[in-house]
Amino acid sequence: MRFAPQNHKKNAAADYNRQGALLMPCGAYRQASYYFLSAVVCDPDYWPAFFNLGNCWARLEENEAAIWAYEQAVRNCDHHAPLFSNLGIVLCRQGEAKRALPYLEQALRLNPDSPSCAAVLGYVCFQLEQWGLAWHWYRRALQLEPDNDSVKDSLKVVSKKISVAAQ
Repeated sequence: MRFAPQNHKKNAAADYNRQGALLMPCGAYRQASYYFLSAVVCDPDYWPAFFNLGNCWARLEENEAAIWAYEQAVRNCDHHAPLFSNLGIVLCRQGEAKRALPYLEQALRLNPDSPSCAAVLGYVCFQLEQWGLAWHWYRRALQLEPDNDSVKDSLKVVSKKISVAAQ
């Protein structure tokens, strides 16, 4: 059976994406990124390859490139919480907490029981000096994952900021 050219490109994109995904657990992010780039050349609307490309570039600390890749994925995907969460995290790394906020809120809407989404929202609100909201999100993260010492520590820091601000 012969594939139409469009189907062939979509299949090739999926194949390149799979090959790149096999390299990621080995830590071969640079090599994996070449496969993901090949995938998006084959199909510029194939959001999983853009998502994986963003993950590779984020691991390589190429934050601007990661943001670009995640933003391309967002154009064609509105349902994958890790995509929105990862984009928000990389934006925070770049000092763009305000720009990260809507992406992180979308991640939490998609996955309301995620302690990591709630904790990252707490972090962003902390960066924006919104102590009450930071406390709220850290508290939510702790409710979802009661043994998380990092969230407990963050909650203590925010509580001190609130008590200092109240004086």
